Amino acid sequence: MADKPDKKSDTPPAGGDKAPAKAGLLTKTPVLLGTVMLLEAVVLFAGFKILGGGSPSSAAGAELSTSDDDDGHGDSHGGGHAGGKNSGQKKAVELLVLDFKAPNKASGRTFLYDVAIYVVTKTEHEKQVKDTLKEREALIKDRIRTIIAQSDPEKLTGGIEPGLETLRRQVKYQLDIILGEGVIEEVLVPKCIPFRTDF
Repeated sequence: MADKPDKKSDTPPAGGDKAPAKAGLLTKTPVLLGTVMLLEAVVLFAGFKILGGGSPSSAAGAELSTSDDDDGHGDSHGGGHAGGKNSGQKKAVELLVLDFKAPNKASGRTFLYDVAIYVVTKTEHEKQVKDTLKEREALIKDRIRTIIAQSDPEKLTGGIEPGLETLRRQVKYQLDIILGEGVIEEVLVPKCIPFRTDF
């Protein structure tokens, strides 16, 4: 029996040695977790800075003009704002380029597109644009007819592109070549109606 009490007396010191080791591990774990979380935050911050590209860039869009000088109407309160922020800008005019029908057989079926195309230009270019449209009418019709004949019918009917972006871009490119770069601000397509011709 004397041996047993000696073993019991030996056991607590061994258990006492394990308790400080566990306490040391528990005190080190929060420090390790905190360090790992801090490193993660630094890596994420650096990653966002590198991949984010800095400040957000602005998207291009249409400019709306609502001053008295542009349309002759006042605001919703009944009064105009003379000397507004747009009063110094040049007015823009819409000019008819053509209103005609052009064929398209790209899908295997023949469609006839009833198309009207206008351009927006500044008043200072109005006379030049009108004269050039009159002088080069056949060339302009030829170029636009070719664009329509080669286009995907889905892009012309508004299925894929409701705004007819590809048609507008291609027409603007051809008109920039004919009229001169920077003369046309925008191409408008108020009418592009397909009619099937083969039944």
